[in-house]
Amino acid sequence: MPNDLYDQFMKEKSKPLFIEVSNIVRDNVWAESIDFVMSQNWLKTEDKLFIELYYLLRYT
Repeated sequence: MPNDLYDQFMKEKSKPLFIEVSNIVRDNVWAESIDFVMSQNWLKTEDKLFIELYYLLRYT
């Protein structure tokens, strides 16, 4: 069951629309409304969350 959720998440994440919206949000929202260092820290945190989510779904 968790593997199914992870696979579904990865399929959604790899869709062009998701990538486009994610890039727009990263470029316009994070880079302009918050200072650049804070947005870079958020991207690192976001990547860590994706990794933790993967491990949680993979090994639960």
